[in-house]
Amino acid sequence: MKVAAVIINVFLPGVGTLFVGKFFAAIVQMFLYVIGLVFTFTWIGGIIGIPLCFIVWVWSIYSAVSAPD
Repeated sequence: MKVAAVIINVFLPGVGTLFVGKFFAAIVQMFLYVIGLVFTFTWIGGIIGIPLCFIVWVWSIYSAVSAPD
């Protein structure tokens, strides 16, 4: 189950975390990732958007791996 969640999070950050049952973290991850994507398509993109998306992406993968069995 964790392997599937990690694979899902690689492509859709937050969805894999939702898959393992961490609902609040998943909602926060999806929200922050969308905010990061919006910033990426504005002039703030290089400063805030890209690092935010990367941090949320790594956090979502770690969150899925560290989920209890």
